[in-house]
Amino acid sequence: MKKMTGIIAMAVLSSAAFANTIVPETSRDGKTKNSSVIATTGEMRTFVAGEYNSKTTEADTAGAQEVDTTNMNVYGAWSNKMISVEADINMGEDADTDNDSYGVQAAYRINKQFAVGLGYTMMGEDTTPETDMSKLEIAGSYNMNDLVIGASFAITSYEQGTTDGSFNTLTVGVGSNANNMSWEAGLTYDMEEDTDLDVGSKIGLFAGMTKVVNNIELDGDLSYKTGDVTSAGGDYTALGFNFDAEFLVGKMFYITPGLNYSSEDVAGTETNQLDLSADFGYRANKIDATFGIDYAVMAESNNVDFDSMAWKVNVAYNF
Repeated sequence: MKKMTGIIAMAVLSSAAFANTIVPETSRDGKTKNSSVIATTGEMRTFVAGEYNSKTTEADTAGAQEVDTTNMNVYGAWSNKMISVEADINMGEDADTDNDSYGVQAAYRINKQFAVGLGYTMMGEDTTPETDMSKLEIAGSYNMNDLVIGASFAITSYEQGTTDGSFNTLTVGVGSNANNMSWEAGLTYDMEEDTDLDVGSKIGLFAGMTKVVNNIELDGDLSYKTGDVTSAGGDYTALGFNFDAEFLVGKMFYITPGLNYSSEDVAGTETNQLDLSADFGYRANKIDATFGIDYAVMAESNNVDFDSMAWKVNVAYNF
């Protein structure tokens, strides 16, 4: 499971920090990805974007070597009154090991209230033996007086050498994009799978909000997951908190300071990290360009401190 978790992290590294799950993204940058097909069922944006990011991590122990991670990501979306499509291609390298992912999410709006969606993602890592993973997600949403009720069912498959299995995830939640404010809340349930993959059941809660107040956009989310590491047990808990505020500087520029805290306990092995970030951007003539930096002011894994720093360049065009 540790290897599979690493692949997932590589695939989403280039995503913006607070991707929506239930309601579609409304951030002013116009380029933040949706993290679930549920949100894509209400997507109304058309844009194309590209990002390059790099991260360096080094443990504070004698003889430790730097671990470099890079990603080149191209993604975008297209929408009309009935159909929405979001696609993503990522080519990455982690500690000299190549990893790639390809994904597409499509949605069809049956009428003003009902919509359905389908998403598929393939991920691969050039290990020995090779690691392959895929995720198939089916979703539906119902819009009731500006309140969105959504649900999805996902099958995640994993294969590496003699290890071959899958597990299922159910996601349900509510949210709204009305009155200049976007919010959502819901839960996830990872179902136990007693195969050679051996996944324990886990329940997760999540909530998020985006609010524009004059020239400031406030954006944050909170998540918590608990359960078993494997079908035989082993406690698992994870907590995540993100918050940032985008300040407009004149008509074309913006600055976005933020913080991100994450904590994970896998059968007694704890990892805690607190990051401070800053984005500097330009937004005019349908173009949004961002340079961002991220620094871990506190990072610890299994009682060993480590240093982590990342930077990114992202450019998008909104049609």
